[in-house]
Amino acid sequence: MAVAKQQPSYQCDQCGCPDLVALSVLYEQGTRTYSSPAYWGKSQTYSAQGAAPPRRKGYGGPFLLWGFLLSFFLFWSWACYSAMLRYPKVASSMEYPLGLLGLMCLGCVIGLVLTSRKVSRYNQTVFPGLYSTWARTYMCRRCGKLLHIPS
Repeated sequence: MAVAKQQPSYQCDQCGCPDLVALSVLYEQGTRTYSSPAYWGKSQTYSAQGAAPPRRKGYGGPFLLWGFLLSFFLFWSWACYSAMLRYPKVASSMEYPLGLLGLMCLGCVIGLVLTSRKVSRYNQTVFPGLYSTWARTYMCRRCGKLLHIPS
């Protein structure tokens, strides 16, 4: 005779309440999206905001910062080089600033590469663990305590 296994009954460690809900369910229940021809958006309850899943880091910030700095230094490098071509008598005095600007451009490219690698490493190694932990975290509806229930 086969006996069906009964799921273990979990309850809150703090208050003993058996009313536990997964953070993913809490987030889904409290998030509403709406759209119309004139506007669109998303509204969330406070509990859904607190139960939001972790997010991957984006590449927009590093590209915006390093791209702005790179374009700034490239502009001044171009201006310095143009001055050297226009006024050959002062070319020897412009070599040092032009070399310094070239190093700054190289530094910006290296900074962009290193920051992008850091973001990529976070998204590949740290984020999956955070998301897995979030997916197995439950909250007591009575007292609000967070419980990690391994699967």
